[in-house]
Amino acid sequence: MGDNRWMADVVDVIVTDHLRFETLLRALRDRSRPDLAAHRRHTLSELADLLVAHASAEESEVYPKLRELTGTDDHVEHGEDEHLDGHRRLLALLDVPDVESVAFDKALGKLANSLYHHLDEEERTLLNDALRLDPAVRQSLGDAWVAERDRLIALSCGSRAAVAALLPD
Repeated sequence: MGDNRWMADVVDVIVTDHLRFETLLRALRDRSRPDLAAHRRHTLSELADLLVAHASAEESEVYPKLRELTGTDDHVEHGEDEHLDGHRRLLALLDVPDVESVAFDKALGKLANSLYHHLDEEERTLLNDALRLDPAVRQSLGDAWVAERDRLIALSCGSRAAVAALLPD
C-alpha cells in the first residue's frame, strides 16, 4: 500500500478549509485573550495565507476543470468574482494598523460577511457540481488542489504585498 496522505476528494478538502476559515474568524473575534494583539496578528497571518492559497488553487486547479466537465461557467465566473472581493476585504483588514481597534473589528466583519456568503454559494453550486464528477476525477482534482494550496502557503502568499498584487489597478 502506498502513502495515501495526498489522496483527497476535492469537495472534502475544500469544505475542510471552509470550516477552518470559520474557526480562524471566530478566533479573530475573540477579545478575551491577554495576548490579544499577538494572537490576532498570528491568526490573521494564518487566515490570509490560507484564504489566498485556497482561492488561488481553486482558480488554477479546480475551476477550469469544473468549467470543462460540467459547463458551469456562470458559477465559476461568479466564484472568481467573489474571490476578488474577498482579497479586497482581506487587504483592507491587513491595512488596519491597530489589531485591537474598532476599525479592525469592522474590517474583520466585512471580510467575514463576504467570506460566509461565498462559502455558502460555493457549497450550494460549484461543490454540488463537483459531486457529479467521477470519484477518480474528484480525487485527482483534490490532490492537485491540495498540492497547489500547500505550495502557496509555503510561499507566504497572504502577505500584504502578495494580496495587493492579486488586485487589479
